[in-house]
Amino acid sequence: MRGGYTHANWERLAEDIRSQLERDAELSRKTEYGDLFKIRGEITGPKGISLRVITIWMTEYKSGQTKFITLFPDKKEV
Repeated sequence: MRGGYTHANWERLAEDIRSQLERDAELSRKTEYGDLFKIRGEITGPKGISLRVITIWMTEYKSGQTKFITLFPDKKEV
């Protein structure tokens, strides 16, 4: 991966993903299972390269827990 994340440093990626929760979240849509939120942010990988990303999270109605769903590159121009 461009940022330098590998199987050997997956903990670093998990930590960097969790750091996105400090940013403002935008309600993306509501589903029968919970509310989906989108967070635009930036993570800096082990190679020191900054990557603009979008993370998707869901707050489950049943449990009240917020869970990570996916991450993908943010291609929107800054």
